[in-house]
Amino acid sequence: MAQNPTTSNNAGPQNDGGTPVRAPSATAIPGMNSLSGRLLVLTIVFVMLAEVLIYLPSMARFRISYFEARIELADQAALALLAAPDGMVSAELEADLLHNVGGKLVAMKRRDSTALILSDRQELPMLGKPMELDNWMWWEAIIDAIGALTGHTDEYIRVISPSPRDISARIEVVLPAAPLTAALRDFSWRIFSLSLIISVITAGLVYLTLQWWMVRPMRRLIDSIVGFRAAPEDARQIIRPSARGDELGRAERELQAMQQDLRQALTQQTHLAQLGIAVSKISHDLRNMLASAQLVSDRLAASDDPTVRQVAPRLVGSIDRAIALCAQTLRYGKAEELEPAAQRFALRSFLDGVAAGLGLPEDGGSIRWINAVPGDLTVYADPDHLYRVLSNLTRNACHAMPAGGTLHVSAMAGGGRVVIEVADSGSGLNETAKAHLFEAFRGSRNGGTGLGLAIARELVRAHGGELELARTGPLGTTFRISLPDAAD
Repeated sequence: MAQNPTTSNNAGPQNDGGTPVRAPSATAIPGMNSLSGRLLVLTIVFVMLAEVLIYLPSMARFRISYFEARIELADQAALALLAAPDGMVSAELEADLLHNVGGKLVAMKRRDSTALILSDRQELPMLGKPMELDNWMWWEAIIDAIGALTGHTDEYIRVISPSPRDISARIEVVLPAAPLTAALRDFSWRIFSLSLIISVITAGLVYLTLQWWMVRPMRRLIDSIVGFRAAPEDARQIIRPSARGDELGRAERELQAMQQDLRQALTQQTHLAQLGIAVSKISHDLRNMLASAQLVSDRLAASDDPTVRQVAPRLVGSIDRAIALCAQTLRYGKAEELEPAAQRFALRSFLDGVAAGLGLPEDGGSIRWINAVPGDLTVYADPDHLYRVLSNLTRNACHAMPAGGTLHVSAMAGGGRVVIEVADSGSGLNETAKAHLFEAFRGSRNGGTGLGLAIARELVRAHGGELELARTGPLGTTFRISLPDAAD
C-alpha cells in the first residue's frame, strides 16, 4: 500500500542504517547568532549609552564645581589680604595665596569700585567672555565643558561670581585652562571606568536572568518545534508545558495543543488515504453486485402483479441510490463533485418522497413524521443533491431517536432565500460532536462515520447556500438549510 510521506513512520532525517537522526538543537548556535549573546552585547551598549547621557551634564556640573571651589579659595585669599595691616602682604605670601587659588589674578569689586587684590604680575593675553557663575545655561555649560575637555578653549578663563560670604561683593578670578582640562580628563576616565564596570555587572545580571527566564524556555520551544518537524508521528516530540503563567507558558500550552491537533490530523490523513483505497475496492465490488440486483428489479418492474408493480419503483430507486452512494464516496475521496443542475420543484411532495425512501409513515409507528412545508412552496435546487442532503439529515434524526419521537420538517421563503429546518426530539448533541460536526469521520453523533453531514454541507454550499446547526439540547436538535430562491 502506498503511504503518505508526510506521515510515514520514517519521516525525518535518517542515516545510512535507517535510524532516525535527531534534528539539530537550537542550543548549538553560539556567539552573536544566539539570542543570549546579542542580549549581552546590547545590554552593555545600552548601559553605556545611558551613562553617556548622564555623563555630559555631570561633566558640566564638575566644571561649575571646579570654578566654585576656586571662587571660594579666592574669597578666602581676599579675606586674608583684607585682614593684613594696610592691606599689604609680602610677595612670598601673595605668591602662596595665588598658588592656593590656582589662578593668575584675584580681584574683588565692592561698592562700584574695583580693587586689584592679588596678581602674579605677569602680562595676561586678551581674555574672552567671562564665565558668570550666577548666570549660566545648561547647554552652554555642556558645550564649554566639551571644549575644555578636548583642549579647544582659551589659555586663560575669567570667572566672576558673588562672594560666598558677602553677596554685595563680586569675586573675579583668572584661571589657566590647562589644570581644568586635566581635571576633566581625570574625571572622565573615572566615570568611564565606573560606567564600564556597572555595564558589565548589569549586563551579566540581565544576561543570566534572561538566560534563565526567557532564553532557556525559548530554546525548549524551538527544540520541540524542530523535533516535531523531524518526526511528527513521535508522541515524545510533543512539548510538555511548564506551570508558568506568563506569555511563554501560554506559548508552551498553545504549542502543545497545536502539535496534538496536527499529529491527530496527520494520523487521520493517513487513515483517510488507507480508507480511500479500501473503499475504492469495496465500491468496485459492490457496484458489480448492485448491477445484478438492478437487472432483477427491472424484471420485477415489468411484472403484471399490481403489488409488485407498486413496490418495484421504490426498490429500483433504492438500488439506484445505493449505486450513487458508492460513486459519491469515491468522488468525496477524490474531492470531486458534479456541479448542481438546479431546477424549480415543489418542496412538500419532494419531502414526502424522501420520507417514503426512509420508510417513514405519515402517522403511527415509533417515529412520527410531520411535514409542515406549505403545499405551494417551491425551491430552486438540484433534486439529486437536495435529496442526498435531506436524506442524510432525516436519517440522522431517526438514529437520534432510537426509542421513537417526532421528526418535524418545516420551510419558509423570504428575502430571496428558502429556509428549511429539520428538527428531531432526540437527546441533543454532545460537545465533541458539536466541535467537529461537519468534519468527515469526526462529526458523527451516533457511531457513524460523520461523512454524511460533511457531504451535505458541501452540496448545500455548492448551491450558494449554507447548512448549519440551529439549536440542540435535551429537547432535540434542529438543522437549518438556507438556499437561494433563484439562480445567480
